[in-house]
Parts: sequence; C-alpha cells; structure tokens
Amino acid sequence: MNFKNTLYLSFSIIILISSCAKKNTGVSSDGKASTLDVRNLDYTYLSTKGKLEFDSPQKDLKVAIDTRIEKDKRMWMSMRVAKIEGLRVLATKDSVFALDKLGKEAYTLSYDDVAILLGSKIDYDLLQSIFTGDMPSRIADNAKVRVEEDMFSLTQKNKMLTLLALVGRSNQKLEEIIVNFKKDDKLAVVDYTDFKVLSEESDQIAPHKTNVFIGSGESKEELKKEITVAIDFSKIEIKEEQQKMPFKIPSKYKIIDRSELERRTMR
Repeated sequence: MNFKNTLYLSFSIIILISSCAKKNTGVSSDGKASTLDVRNLDYTYLSTKGKLEFDSPQKDLKVAIDTRIEKDKRMWMSMRVAKIEGLRVLATKDSVFALDKLGKEAYTLSYDDVAILLGSKIDYDLLQSIFTGDMPSRIADNAKVRVEEDMFSLTQKNKMLTLLALVGRSNQKLEEIIVNFKKDDKLAVVDYTDFKVLSEESDQIAPHKTNVFIGSGESKEELKKEITVAIDFSKIEIKEEQQKMPFKIPSKYKIIDRSELERRTMR
C-alpha cells in the first residue's frame, strides 16, 4: 500500500467537508419558523471499524480500517489488506505521524507539510469529522441557510469553491455535501446514509455509510464520475475509557520529513 496514495485518498475526502459547525439560526419558510441545530456526537472516546473501497481508472483499492479517537485531541488509524497492516497513522492537533509498513518508511509531518501532498490546507478538525459524520467546528461567516421540505440547505462560497451542505430536518444530521471546485472544474459529492442508533443505551445516531464521488460536471445530476470512495462502518462505539494508540517508529525505517516530501513532489 503506497503511503502517498493512501494519505491523499484519506485527506481528499476530508477536505471536502469544509466547515459549517453547530449553528442556531431562525429561518422562516411558508410562515413557519424553523431552527437549525446540528446534532454532533457527544463523546470523549470513540472507536470505529469498517471497510474502505476506492475506485479510479488508475487504481482500485479495498482496505479494512480501524480508528480510535480522543475527541479534539488525537486520532489513531490502522489500514489493512488481507489482514496485513500496511499503514498506521497517529494524528494530533498539530502533527501527523505515519508508518508505511510495506515501504519501511515513517512520515513526521505538520499539517502544512500534508498540504504539500494535497495542494489544500487541512487540519485535525477536518480529519476527525470524516469518521464521525459531524460538522467541523469552524464556521464560515457567509453561510446562507434555507429551509426546504426535508432539509436545511447551507451554502458557502469563496474564491476556490462553492459548497452546499444538506442537514436533515428530522434528525439534524449532515446528510450530503456538494462541492464545486472552480479552478479545476471538478465536482465532489459526499453522501452520508444508513443512520443508526449507536447502542440500546444511547439515543445518539451516526451515519454508517459514506460515499464520495469525484468527477467533472456542473451539478450532481451531470456528474461524470472519475473517483468513487465508499466507507462502510460495521461498528461505531463510544468508549468510557481512554484507548491504546500504539505507535513507535522502528529504527530501520527511513524518516520522511518536509524536505524529502518537497523533493519527491518536484520529481
């Protein structure tokens, strides 16, 4: 499993989820007041298990992925192919560490370094959100909110992209994001589905399936798919105690830092 391809895939999904957080706003629709109050998960420790499938003209990839999250502090990921761990990641608020076990390389990166790979700024908040289905905590001042029949519609625009986020009126959960990248003439659609209660003791719900479609086109209906990513969570579990996040760089591994990353990118 190539680290650069896997990391790029993971963060490409994440950067699509650009920022509308919990936000209360009074909106009038047909004379009836409605309130948007996004219901993010309430937890300190969270673990997930699932499968990730990636399809593109150049590469198809299927991996099992486990995550352990200490909310807003750190996140641990393990990706496996045929029960063999190929990639292990530990992300904190300011750094990303990764072990490419097949390539025998270790990456020690800041989020600015990660941006060299992606060509876009990301942070821990965005990384965490992809595995919880929550809105990232930042919020754009120019977000426009409308009430539709079944959804709250949030629209944001900047020089690089136009973003539409849809939040269900019945469950107050993020259900879809559509992003139009102006410079590259690309369109990305992120769908959150299969909402389930986490346990019998809890009334909290979370999406257990996430589908990402990336391609060209001006609208979802016209999208010509080039990349498809499907994440199917078999388990999302709130933990009472802190979880182990084992991460140690073997002495024989080659260390990849910013300078080496820049050198490889310029090839």
